[in-house]
Amino acid sequence: MVNYLLKLLLLLMTMKKKKLNFLILLFTTSFFAIAQSNSDEKYYKWFDSTIGIENTGLYNGVEYIDAEQAKGEFIKFLYRGDFRNGTIDYDGQTYYDIPLKYDVFNDKLVIKIVGDNSTSILQLFTEKLSSFKTSGQSFTKIENTITENDNDKLSGFYEILFDSSEIKVYKKHRKGQLRQIKNKTLLFEYKSKDPYYFLEHENNMYSVKNKRDFIQLFPEFKKEINALGVEGSVRRNNPDAYILAFTKQLNILLSKK
Repeated sequence: MVNYLLKLLLLLMTMKKKKLNFLILLFTTSFFAIAQSNSDEKYYKWFDSTIGIENTGLYNGVEYIDAEQAKGEFIKFLYRGDFRNGTIDYDGQTYYDIPLKYDVFNDKLVIKIVGDNSTSILQLFTEKLSSFKTSGQSFTKIENTITENDNDKLSGFYEILFDSSEIKVYKKHRKGQLRQIKNKTLLFEYKSKDPYYFLEHENNMYSVKNKRDFIQLFPEFKKEINALGVEGSVRRNNPDAYILAFTKQLNILLSKK
């Protein structure tokens, strides 16, 4: 609620008189009805739809031009098809129901802003973007974090696969680029690469790939980890399920300590 009011105050300070009077009228007739719901999400949705999303702080990025465009299924984005609505935490504010695409290859977020008279495709500034959610998947930005077991440096956006008070697990999506020339035209294809997984425990980050890594990190639970009996075929066919099987077992064991 406090963040919402600050957002409103900042906008009022920058608006012209005509727009200001219009917003005050809407505010006095609509705000208190919305406030009864006690929902920050409803405050922000009402605010952004009232003034137009193109007039908010989200309209702050660079025009997106896809110079590496690919056709068919071999694309650089997380999903095929059009933009999907999601939630974005950008420059200290939260925005809901924003059409977005996650460019896995370049680790960038692209959004579509539909105004009254135009539509803009923007690539958001990574330094201002802290997290986003879409289609049931949540991503957070990790910066300059070194893993304890292999000195790997983490920077960029990582999917949150598991989140508890004991442990967290992150997944780094990856895609490789293939280039070829056909009829004097440079074409691009993108294929998914094996993801990386990272486990956070007691404010330390570790890379994890297999059962052996979990045992090395938690030798006191070696017996329980071995007893889980996760087949190697699971790792090949569904690596997320493979990592999560050990993660969930460890979470139970750690919570009992």
